[in-house]
Amino acid sequence: MNTITYTLNPKSLVVRAYSSENAARSMGNGVALFTNADELIADRNVTSKLLVNAYNEIADKPVNKFSDSKTAAKRFMTAIADIHVSSTPFDAINVIDSIKVMNKVKKTPQVEALPGMTPLGKTPHGTTIRPSTKARGAFAGKKIKCLIDTNPRKEGTRGWNNFSLFLGHGTISYEEFVELAAGHGSTKGGCREDLAHDIKKGRVELIDA
Repeated sequence: MNTITYTLNPKSLVVRAYSSENAARSMGNGVALFTNADELIADRNVTSKLLVNAYNEIADKPVNKFSDSKTAAKRFMTAIADIHVSSTPFDAINVIDSIKVMNKVKKTPQVEALPGMTPLGKTPHGTTIRPSTKARGAFAGKKIKCLIDTNPRKEGTRGWNNFSLFLGHGTISYEEFVELAAGHGSTKGGCREDLAHDIKKGRVELIDA
């Protein structure tokens, strides 16, 4: 049975969850791989300062410091408990962050895209992407339409706060969503990740502005 393996990029502070260690390792060198708090702090590249910065990147309430590294690691693991688990680095949730890499791969004929997204081709990795040189290009200029009437996310998390904006507006532009989400501490990267996840789950869809 595979154990969920996480990766943390010390430079970008982006954290990802994978269904297996092999899938996580395919992210390459330079990222911290871990399945629990002890493994996280055992990585020589993970410092107390890094844990504070990584935690503040995804937490609703930033902190200045933790009492010790073990406490920091446990708090961080709790904060990432509900993030999407990918089977490969090219899973749909990672399309936005992988665009620069994927644009180097020759595209084949069109295939069905994610709900609300335009089909523009399929890579050899089986991922439908939009040809953009900027990650934000996938959603820029679009409106987000909420398709359900309850918040499926874990209450109090970044994802829960972001989805509450969809519920509260019914239809909202991507740019307005990012602006409002900043009010509860969500970064642009966090907005993109949460939106991509909710699109894949069929909770929201993108429509032309």
